[in-house]
Amino acid sequence: MKTSVTATAETVRAIFLIPEDFSVTAAAMIGATEVLPDSEKTVALSFLGNLRGMVRILSLPFDFAYTEVQGLHWQRILMAERIRALDQGGEEEREAIAREKAGTKFQEFMAADGKSFVQEQLVERLHRIVSDSESLGTARELTRQGVVLMWSAFEVLSGDLFTSLLNGKPQLADQLFQHPATRKRFSVDKLDWQTLSAYAFDLSSSMGALLAQRADLDNVQSIRETFGALFPDAAEMNRSLGDDRLWFLFQKRNLIVHRRGIVDLPPYGGRKK
Repeated sequence: MKTSVTATAETVRAIFLIPEDFSVTAAAMIGATEVLPDSEKTVALSFLGNLRGMVRILSLPFDFAYTEVQGLHWQRILMAERIRALDQGGEEEREAIAREKAGTKFQEFMAADGKSFVQEQLVERLHRIVSDSESLGTARELTRQGVVLMWSAFEVLSGDLFTSLLNGKPQLADQLFQHPATRKRFSVDKLDWQTLSAYAFDLSSSMGALLAQRADLDNVQSIRETFGALFPDAAEMNRSLGDDRLWFLFQKRNLIVHRRGIVDLPPYGGRKK
């Protein structure tokens, strides 16, 4: 049988993001950026920045609760040291002495049993948020916004990478024009004079920018088909773009943005990719 502490911690983890060191979590992606060309490296770093921002937003309840719990222990230790320093010099001197001693004792406290105390109290504080219907609603809304931000980060990555690739290698456009799934989407049978003028009549380094205006990569299918046409032999990439988790992320994003997370299942059930 699970202990009450374990059960409480599981409830808290089901609602709140308990953050880890982002540099550790994203170590593989961070390492991969080092071997990319400068143009693609810029795109990858932007994506990592968006992910880091999303994690920070989702971590706000944890960060606030942790700061509050840790702050209470710090104030307790500091207040005790202020009382002990009452007979030592003037007010500024007493405060300096108290803070120095409190800092040392706080570090000792956190290195010993204090860390466990803070963890337990942090879990209890977050659990109280879960127990309050209004606070729980706010927490769930934050999670929903995290889903939207996660999809947005991936969508921006797809669009930026497409533009960068085609700007650098305009000959890749032939594969889009020849592939049955993307031929109509990126059709450029006719280019008006104004468009050509906007690119100084030179598309050799702007093909990606031009085609990105023709068709937005704003859903799973368009992203999968476009990059599948560009890299038909990239088996791992195509498997990843066909992953159910990516499809569900996109669908959840749509539900949140358009329906506020309310699911209306079709009568026949199931889904179509």
